[in-house]
Amino acid sequence: MDFSQIFNIAQLANALALASLLTILASGLALIFGLRDVMNFAHGALFMIGAYLGYTISGMFNFWAALAIVPALLALLGVAFEYALVRPLRRRSPMDVALVTYGLALILSQVVIKIWGTAPLSVAEPPSLSGSINLFGQPYPAYRIFLIGVGFGACAALAAWLKYTRSGMHVRAVSQSPMVARIMGVNTDRLGLLVVCMGTGFAGFAGVLAGPYLSVDPALGASILINCLIVVVIGGLGSVGGTIAAAVVYGLIQVLGSMLSPTLAVMAPYLLLFFVLLWRPQGFGRGRVA
Repeated sequence: MDFSQIFNIAQLANALALASLLTILASGLALIFGLRDVMNFAHGALFMIGAYLGYTISGMFNFWAALAIVPALLALLGVAFEYALVRPLRRRSPMDVALVTYGLALILSQVVIKIWGTAPLSVAEPPSLSGSINLFGQPYPAYRIFLIGVGFGACAALAAWLKYTRSGMHVRAVSQSPMVARIMGVNTDRLGLLVVCMGTGFAGFAGVLAGPYLSVDPALGASILINCLIVVVIGGLGSVGGTIAAAVVYGLIQVLGSMLSPTLAVMAPYLLLFFVLLWRPQGFGRGRVA
């Protein structure tokens, strides 16, 4: 089989579209873990709620309104998550907190089923992004190009905030050494609230973007959470830069694997996770050892 027939511009763009969505979602998960040391298993359910809210608000207003409103609503939900769960359980073991977040994910899934039902829903892309464009001589959906640009643009803005702003440097300092950061006068509780709201807001943002790209159904959160956990561990726990690199590699592996063999597409991410944990347990970036 000719490799050029398998790997072309359209397939590369498909890999980047998947990677951009995973990058947004996994970056929020990595942020919360890096600062709060909480592996939030409810992150996929928050993503799913963002997709459903995007469906509803898009129907009431339009896609652009949903893209602005839903992340703000999920950020407010992050406030409740911080005060009702993270702070009361901060002295408990990470396993206890992980189990509580997993229970929260189950509850949120049932709430979604009660409100929207179990039937898959479809979200139409905005009229300005409907149809295809010419991508190096090949027709390609315009919305996926938008998804790639917005996804990686948002992550680039996040990386710039972490590197060049005072609050971003505080986040990196707390992630590396919380006690030293407190001694230096960093308000870790206020910073933690900001990061949790950003993480849940990113989940809502990714959910709205996923609406026209994926089918919106109650299984959406659980399926993508597994992918995000793989990306976060491969990238390095708490490392946003490593997460971005891991998401791109994951997207390429999934798309190429699906073209070569469906079985390979299923197995390849887990094989990559196995080898990374075996030879570089801290991941691609400067994360913690998984």
